[in-house]
Formats: sequence, C-alpha cells, structure tokens
Amino acid sequence: MRWNVWAPVALGAALATTLTACGQNKGVTAENESAESVAKKVAEAGAQIRPQPGRWRNEMKLEKLELPNMPAQMKEAMNKQLGTSQTFITCLTPEEAAQPNAGFFQRGAQGCTYKHFAMVDGKIDAEMSCDRGQGRQQTMTMNGTYSNQAFDLRMSSQGQMTPGTTMSMTMAIKAQRVGECDGTEPS
Repeated sequence: MRWNVWAPVALGAALATTLTACGQNKGVTAENESAESVAKKVAEAGAQIRPQPGRWRNEMKLEKLELPNMPAQMKEAMNKQLGTSQTFITCLTPEEAAQPNAGFFQRGAQGCTYKHFAMVDGKIDAEMSCDRGQGRQQTMTMNGTYSNQAFDLRMSSQGQMTPGTTMSMTMAIKAQRVGECDGTEPS
C-alpha cells in the first residue's frame, strides 16, 4: 500500500467506529507486535475491550501539517483546514464491534509493527512503525482516553510520501456514542 496523506484520517475513522472499552480495569498491551497480533489480542479480550454498537458522532481536527516543497495553492488550501473540525456520523453494528481484524486500528496496517500498544484503564498509548516499500518509512503515534461511550485521541504521523518527500501531521479525534443507529448513517 502506498503512503496516503489521509492515512491518519483512516485510522481515526477506524478508531471512531471501533475503539472503546467496557471494562476500565482490563486491557491489552503489546510490544514489538504486528497489527494482526494486536487485533487478535483485542478480539481475545472479548467483553473487556469491546465497543458499544450504535450511532457515533465523530469529530476530527487537523492540528499540524508539514509537507516541504508543497505547491503554494495546496499549502494555502491545507492551512485553511488547520484548526477546523470535520464532523461525521457512523453506525457501528454489533457484528463490527465483536470482530476486530488487522485493520481494526489502522487500515492498511498489514506489515506494520506496534513498537508499543497499551489500551488499559481508560487510556490508550501506541506507536506503530510501517515500511511502505522503496525505503519509505512511516511512524504513527496515538494517545488519549476512551470509554465504552466516547474517546478523545491525538494522533501524529511522520514519514515519506515518496522517496525524499517527508510529511508530518497531527490531528485530534473525538467521538461519542449518541444513540442507536437509525439507518441514515453513511455506509
């Protein structure tokens, strides 16, 4: 998978629909493990790390974007987005909540390794490293708080879009369960 400027958004969307927990005293920890291994641990944790299905309101705010040599028009457009929030609604089904997979925490995470991952006692702290091929490395971090009804995360991503072209991005993501799905949520 090639590097995508919006990879952190994909991570946020995945988290917005799946990253919550019922039990505040249990959790999942890992060091130097694949995304697949972490997803398996989350699945094995069962009800201790399980989202509450329903309608979720998600808010994402781009806080920082650094891309050297960005064309002036693109830089101007991106700067206008800094600090503004985008809100969207999702529906998390009971089946989705119960069946995490390797993409649970990051779409395209296959082949990536969590240097550390801790989702315990209402707090999450993780760092993932990915080799995107052709000498392109990407590092993503996330930290924040979660419950079965809401979460508040800050995520950062640093890496190469193409060989020799680096990018750094930070965004904040907040989500809250706002009720039952009503069928009007985008699929």
